Amino acid sequence: MKTIAIAAGMFLLTASTAWAVDCAKAVATPDLNECAAQEQKAVEARLNSTYQKVLKALEERDENHVETRKKFVAAQRAWIRFREADCSAAYQYYIDGSMRNLVHIGCMQKRAEQRIKELDAFLGP
Repeated sequence: MKTIAIAAGMFLLTASTAWAVDCAKAVATPDLNECAAQEQKAVEARLNSTYQKVLKALEERDENHVETRKKFVAAQRAWIRFREADCSAAYQYYIDGSMRNLVHIGCMQKRAEQRIKELDAFLGP
C-alpha cells in the first residue's frame, strides 16, 4: 500500500511539471494567470537588462557617474514603489473578481514596458 501511495505521489509530481499551458488556447482563469505570469517574467527580465545597461552606460559616459548613479538608483527605487502601489490599487479595485490577478499582472507588465522605453530613452541614440 505504501508503494502505491509513493508511486501515485510521484506520478502527480511529474504530471504537474509536465503539464504545459497552451497560452494561445487558454480560456480558464488559472491558465490565463499562468500565461500572464510567464509574459510578465519575460518583461521583468528585459527591464532588468535595460536597467543594467543604463548603469553601465553611466560609468562609461558620465564623469560624475557616482553621484548620477545614486540619483538614478533612487529614482528606480521610487519607480518600483510607485508601480507596486499603483498595481496594488488596481488589484484591490477588482478584489472580488476572478480577473484581479490578471489586472495586477497586466498593470505590472504595462508599467515595466513603459519603464523600459524610458530607460532606453535615457541611453539615447
